[in-house]
Amino acid sequence: MALLLAFYLIFSAVIPAAALEDSPATTGLVIKADVLYWEEGELVVKEFSGHEERLKVTPETKIEGVVGGRLKTGDKIVAQITDDRKALSIKLQVPDGR
Repeated sequence: MALLLAFYLIFSAVIPAAALEDSPATTGLVIKADVLYWEEGELVVKEFSGHEERLKVTPETKIEGVVGGRLKTGDKIVAQITDDRKALSIKLQVPDGR
């Protein structure tokens, strides 16, 4: 009986923690796009499919590969975003020179 109680306690603590890891706050959509312009805390981009998006950029947004601190018009990016279009991370895509 004590063994069953121990299993119950372990699984009741582990399962909710695992469910939190897959919450919408930590997962996101990935888009590939060209940068059009910045506008008041939002990055306006055009996805390769042709659809325009406004991405909310916050101080928590992780931006990688940018020299000089800011993305510019024409940069190609891959961005991980939430359902409400908040950018979790933005990575500059550098052409491989082929």
